[in-house]
Amino acid sequence: MLDIAGISKRFGTRQALADVTFTVRPGEVFGFVGSNGAGKTTTMRIVLGVLSADAGDVRWKGSPVDADVRRRIGYMPEERGLYPKMKVAEQLRYLARLHGLGRPDADAAVRHWTERLGIAERTGDEVQKLSLGNQQRVQLCAALVHDPEVLVLDEPFSGLDPTAVEVMSSVLRDKADAGVR
Repeated sequence: MLDIAGISKRFGTRQALADVTFTVRPGEVFGFVGSNGAGKTTTMRIVLGVLSADAGDVRWKGSPVDADVRRRIGYMPEERGLYPKMKVAEQLRYLARLHGLGRPDADAAVRHWTERLGIAERTGDEVQKLSLGNQQRVQLCAALVHDPEVLVLDEPFSGLDPTAVEVMSSVLRDKADAGVR
């Protein structure tokens, strides 16, 4: 269970978050809806440890979220977090290895996720040569390649065509059914 309890964050005089509290249970898909500047991305960045909260607590299975827990989180940022000149498979393999997968497991994960998300034929292409929708698919592959226990997705459907939305929705439903939060 991922517990966010009373987190608050200020940027100078601007109150970005005030006492945000919620729990995400195993297999639950939890989404934020709000206008730009409402604090959605700030909350996600606090969960990930990219920002620290001024007050409040983020816990995973009852314990504070630390570096070990963060390695088990898959993150898909709103802005592209990919190396544009790197080839798709090379990049995904690199990210899988950073998360501790050995070469054979990393290769298998890259094959699995690129096939599942319909971009297997593009693995030899540089990311910058892909459409925005295919870049978004690669971004999701990057979040999934290490088989995370928690997925944090910021604007996951941005730039996707209806077919890609269906593929991505199916993947997310399957991960939720498997207990990923």
